[in-house]
Amino acid sequence: MLKAILSTILMFRLYHEDVPSDEKREQLAAVANTVASVSQTVDEAAFLLAWGKAETHFSLRIHRGECHHWECDGGKARGPWQAHRNGMADERWTKMIGVENIETQAEQAIQDARWALRACPHNRIHGAFRVLAGRGCSSPIRGEEERVAEFEWIKRRLAADQKKFPML
Repeated sequence: MLKAILSTILMFRLYHEDVPSDEKREQLAAVANTVASVSQTVDEAAFLLAWGKAETHFSLRIHRGECHHWECDGGKARGPWQAHRNGMADERWTKMIGVENIETQAEQAIQDARWALRACPHNRIHGAFRVLAGRGCSSPIRGEEERVAEFEWIKRRLAADQKKFPML
């Protein structure tokens, strides 16, 4: 599934201040590799990609922890998936910043995503985005239809590639 994830993430429009560079390609490759390694299903991989795209557009600056004061929930969130501390140990919280820590960030993201995807069984994807935003299962968030549509598009892409190349 790695090739499908990588080809999908490379189709995303770059964050407005990111420029094509070796550093940006390495970051996106690292994201794709870790999403492939932590995801057990196409749904999980698609959700992580859609969630990261919605939260940070996989901005290199935000991934490095260089948030403006109005970003990253006013300094309360870190990394491409905007993890919140919520009792996280100091050592782990420190690793929510930096491309070099993408594995720890993705492990935290998949843990949070699995919890969120189980939280609202009657409206799974909408509900997951809602609870990750601190809302209840039935409390819509701004931009959720776009997030869900992005998830569905990514899921279709990953599933189609998996059918074409089942060994990937």
